Amino acid sequence: MRKKKQNAALHSYMNAIIGKLKTDGKYPAVHTYTATLNSLTACSEEQRRGMSIGEVFTVARLKEYQDWLRGRKAAWNTVSTYMRTLKAVYNRAVNDRLTEITPSLFDDVYTGVESQTKRALTQRQAQTILDTDIETLPPDVQCTYACFALMILLRGMPFIDLAHLRKQDLRGNLIVYCRHKTGRQIVVRITPNAGRLLEKFRQKIPESGYLFPILNDKTKDGKELHKHYLCALRTFNRKLAKLAKILLPEGKLSSYTPRHTWATLAFHRGINIGIISKALGHSSIKVTETYLKPFENEKVDVENEKLIAFILKGKNEVLLTK
Repeated sequence: MRKKKQNAALHSYMNAIIGKLKTDGKYPAVHTYTATLNSLTACSEEQRRGMSIGEVFTVARLKEYQDWLRGRKAAWNTVSTYMRTLKAVYNRAVNDRLTEITPSLFDDVYTGVESQTKRALTQRQAQTILDTDIETLPPDVQCTYACFALMILLRGMPFIDLAHLRKQDLRGNLIVYCRHKTGRQIVVRITPNAGRLLEKFRQKIPESGYLFPILNDKTKDGKELHKHYLCALRTFNRKLAKLAKILLPEGKLSSYTPRHTWATLAFHRGINIGIISKALGHSSIKVTETYLKPFENEKVDVENEKLIAFILKGKNEVLLTK
């Protein structure tokens, strides 16, 4: 039996994990783990750098860290991101026999996903977007519009997946690609509206292997490509703010909006949550439920109103027969 290294420093252990993620080319995860480590270190730099894994992973320490984050006005979703990252580190440490298993260790800190009801468009707003003639828009937001509309039309495709689409992923009337986040293969049938937008931009950059003029095909280094993607994401969101002022003066648009819109409208249409989960390429239905949880009560209330109307209608019919 291997001896547990209870005094291993968390700072060194997380840096080793980050190094492995870099080697594997998982740069979004590198960014998240690095941000978590920097935040934890900033919480109490002198103590955290020297703290062992066993000292950090206690109920009291985690709660102290959460309180520190909230004291700095960190959003609950930020707290959740850091805590879920630490939970993943803790599970690795348990597997590596660097700490003891502590049941319910993360029960007193937030690891959920706060509802983001404002991220989704209403049916009317989505219709306004999809009915827009791209040629009527300013040239500098036409590509942004096309990407945004396609993200809705292609089953709520995330921006990171759209940006990395390559021309070889187009196979007849299908797009076949692997999700950047999970590696899960996704097959999407191209609707006529999506096909017209795809054709427009496929012809625009014939020399690139990418489908859209978002990433640089000449950038081969994974770290540099990720930096280029983050820059493109910031540009996309900035131009979406301009697009919103043109098309939806009362609303806001972000790179999250198409995915949440597709999921929310599908839910309100009565599409089975399992189908929604499969369409979005989620790893489990539980992930999909975090998108839809804010609307469960709303849907129940609507059905309740229908039921009451039905009851009252029946009462009126009885009165009429007397």
